[in-house]
Amino acid sequence: MNKLNEFRTVANLETLTWNSLETSSDWKPEDNVWWYNLSFDQETGQGSYLYKMGAGARSNPHEHTGPEEFFVLEGDLIDSDGYEYTKGDFVSLAGGSRHDSFSPSGCVLVVTHRGVIINLEKSDL
Repeated sequence: MNKLNEFRTVANLETLTWNSLETSSDWKPEDNVWWYNLSFDQETGQGSYLYKMGAGARSNPHEHTGPEEFFVLEGDLIDSDGYEYTKGDFVSLAGGSRHDSFSPSGCVLVVTHRGVIINLEKSDL
């Protein structure tokens, strides 16, 4: 019998330590964007993480080569087409989608990717 504890990772919003979001590209995120990596593998673009944006933060423009799904735990998030997500929304964006997002009051999301993310210029949206 395997020991389940060896296969388990648990993150609690009240006690976890947020990390500054850093990317391998030339784009550098704002100071008020953080994440907690639960299972995300940057090379394959597969996995899940918690994502936190401070009030007024904006993500970089990017394209998803596979589906992106996220659940809004707290706050609000406005996509580049003007659609506003709020607490309790569970969203699926298909592979090929391009966007950037803005959070007026800040937000916390659970994010899952199934494909790499390609950083874009704003004009490419």
